[in-house]
Amino acid sequence: MARRIIQTAVVAALLAGSCFAEKLEVDLAVEAVVKDRLESGAVGARQRQGAIRSLFSDAGCSVEEQRIDKTTANVICTLPGQTDSTIVVGGHFDFADHGKGMVDDWSGASLLPSLYQALKSRPRKHTYVFVAFTGEEQGLVGSSKYVKNLTSEQKALIHAFINLECLGVTPVKVWASRASPVLLARLSEVASAIDVTLQGVNVDQVGDDDTHPFLSAHIPVITIHSLTQETWGILHSDRDRVEAIHFDDYYTAYKLTAYYLAYLDVKTE
Repeated sequence: MARRIIQTAVVAALLAGSCFAEKLEVDLAVEAVVKDRLESGAVGARQRQGAIRSLFSDAGCSVEEQRIDKTTANVICTLPGQTDSTIVVGGHFDFADHGKGMVDDWSGASLLPSLYQALKSRPRKHTYVFVAFTGEEQGLVGSSKYVKNLTSEQKALIHAFINLECLGVTPVKVWASRASPVLLARLSEVASAIDVTLQGVNVDQVGDDDTHPFLSAHIPVITIHSLTQETWGILHSDRDRVEAIHFDDYYTAYKLTAYYLAYLDVKTE
């Protein structure tokens, strides 16, 4: 018997400033599939690019690779929409020398195929581009190259960049001080609609992330994460293993992000 892959979910998310509700339909990958995709990152650094490429292919997306150097590339999956207005979603698959890089940031990168899967079966106004970045730990190399290669016209079409970073260590958090106010408000609305407690934890003093090149290009950004002052020490250490991820919190972050992307489709011009 074929394993159940997706479950259709509907949420009535209150539209800001209106007295009616908008039904958001997504096809969530079931927990077993999301967990398998998370655990598939338990490979060496050189195998990570192939691993994320395989996950996208298994989810039904034809991938392209944006070469960064002779050995590595960004891995890109595009879900065409009814318009060229674009929402970019990213996470990085490279990791530091210490630890296995499961929290930082396979937890974010491995969700990208599941988010593609959640959105693909229904018409969407926006085009979604899911990018698994390389070289984040070497100074945001992959995301910088991605933004640098965009034309002025392409940059103008991008209405949001959603970065998924270090998920599942604690309940879902947001880097509020860096987030575009509109994107932060929309995320808060969706969290409230699906009864998820969203906390703002700023990481300005901890490090940078792949939102930086987009922000420098005047593209609205937001980072969804799960870090706290007590858990920052997991990063770049031998504690960065799959065991550090609480799957219930991780799957909640997935659901919130899937609904959020669907909500942005109806709320973003």
